[in-house]
Amino acid sequence: MAIPPTNDSQVKILCITPISTTDITASLTQLHPPTPDLDIAFIDGRGLADCPSAINDDDQAAGSAAAILPRAIEHIRSSAVDAVLVCCFSDHPLVAALARTFPGLPVTGILQAALQEATACSGRFGIVTTSLAWEPALTCSVEDLGFAAHSAGVVSTGLGVLELGGLERRAVVDRIVESCAPLVKSGAGSIILGCAGMAPLEQDIRAALPPGVTTVDGVRAGIEILARLARDRPRAGRAAKPSQEAEITCEV
Repeated sequence: MAIPPTNDSQVKILCITPISTTDITASLTQLHPPTPDLDIAFIDGRGLADCPSAINDDDQAAGSAAAILPRAIEHIRSSAVDAVLVCCFSDHPLVAALARTFPGLPVTGILQAALQEATACSGRFGIVTTSLAWEPALTCSVEDLGFAAHSAGVVSTGLGVLELGGLERRAVVDRIVESCAPLVKSGAGSIILGCAGMAPLEQDIRAALPPGVTTVDGVRAGIEILARLARDRPRAGRAAKPSQEAEITCEV
């Protein structure tokens, strides 16, 4: 059962699922309930006409950022948020947009968090993603973010984001694990789950991988990293204040 906030020292993290469908938000809310030390809130793009139901390429990521940015800004302004996690496995423009809007507020995406954890834990990693379109996009993002030397590659399952939770669970897990075989053969010590929708499947995926190969969930990694960053900040400086310039525009 979720534990309600109990003290002022509780770190408050806002997790944003930048799509209009709600299944992933519901799953992540169950996986990451609040604790006495950590209050985790989730919002998404439900009800926003311009917000896509799923993100299958960089164009949809840009569209989702533009659609949900005003909602995210309003929530951060009104909720004394200590840090923000964008739950889309891409170099999502919402991360940079919020960092510009709230200077000093810790903001990251699950891609960046997963790369950081994977290199710290096992050195060499591989990424398993959803649609084929993400293979070149994520390969470029890994290189742009400075992690190419640690990468064993990016592979696609061919599944859509919504199929991860819509198809039979065992079939989805088997498809993901089979897709990981080339990454393991190339020396990946960890498999990064390249979609927030894979998070509920992590335990089954890890159990089916060869011994010694672990999994990295960017949502969990992001929450842990941001919680540490927020606790290291002076309490008086945690209130998120929008910059003057960012209040005028919602460009991404």
